[in-house]
Amino acid sequence: MARWDIAIIGTGPAGVSAALTAKNRNKSILLLGSGEMSEKVAKAHEIRNYPGLPFVKGADMAAGL
Repeated sequence: MARWDIAIIGTGPAGVSAALTAKNRNKSILLLGSGEMSEKVAKAHEIRNYPGLPFVKGADMAAGL
């Protein structure tokens, strides 16, 4: 049986943000949501309010997982 450090429900902006933070802290994650990243994240031209990043394109943020 597989085990994860953190389970995250949702692939919207909050879920993706939580997943990226967990990965940056070397945690294994189980991300529960649609097979595709939320369109809200992937279609964003740029995201300016993610902690630690000056700005990032939504597609780049979705690909970071």
